[in-house]
Amino acid sequence: MAKTPNKPNNPPQQAQAAQAVGAAFSAPPPQILQASQVYQGPLPHPDILRGYDAIVPGAAERILVMAETEAANRNRREDEALQANIRAQDRQLAISESQTRLVFRSDLIGQIAGFIVCLCSIAGSVYLGLNGHELLATALAAIPTGAIIKAFFAEKPKPKE
Repeated sequence: MAKTPNKPNNPPQQAQAAQAVGAAFSAPPPQILQASQVYQGPLPHPDILRGYDAIVPGAAERILVMAETEAANRNRREDEALQANIRAQDRQLAISESQTRLVFRSDLIGQIAGFIVCLCSIAGSVYLGLNGHELLATALAAIPTGAIIKAFFAEKPKPKE
């Protein structure tokens, strides 16, 4: 014969056991409260600083000095970077101005050289025309005339935006 587990034999005990089990499941679950504190910055929280100072006297002061030194170094590096950026921009501006002057000078030299070539061609064609070489004088005069016409009617490049 198999043994049966111990069961309460009387019905009032069974009812009380059922009520205890039901009460355990119907009771609100226990609440857990969790609190957290966040502190952010270059220095530890003041309570932590006090703890450091309690363990090693003067530690809080050394930590403050270290933070002040680091901030001063960071500010100095930022200032140096800013000054280097300003110097680089000044050099770039000077290079740009120099290039503009050189291009203007180059264009002016080209225009002067072109003007001299035109005057020489015209003077040569007048000389040839006066000495009986009309066909050669016409050909020589056509060179500067064609260049001048081309300069006036050629499409100029549009500036880049």
